[in-house]
Amino acid sequence: MAEEISLEEYKKVYRGIVAEEEKRGFSVHLVVYVLVNAMLIAINFIYSPEFIWFFYPLIGWGIGISMHYLFGVRWIEKELKEREAKAEYRVKEVKSK
Repeated sequence: MAEEISLEEYKKVYRGIVAEEEKRGFSVHLVVYVLVNAMLIAINFIYSPEFIWFFYPLIGWGIGISMHYLFGVRWIEKELKEREAKAEYRVKEVKSK
């Protein structure tokens, strides 16, 4: 028979899996950001060097990628712990009824 695992062990491993997935998603987002913006810079300098516009999408998307990092990588463990606490609270509510 398989060995039982505790709820705390499960939560710790689950948080690790989610954090890995979020980091992988951020890495893909970052690579796409770099490649697309490099292409936009090249297009800008080749076709319209008299007007520098590439920094508009660079900054706009940069804000988005910064938010992705903060919420998807930096603060993910805190978010998961808050969700777990909400779930535990709801289970206790259901049991008390």
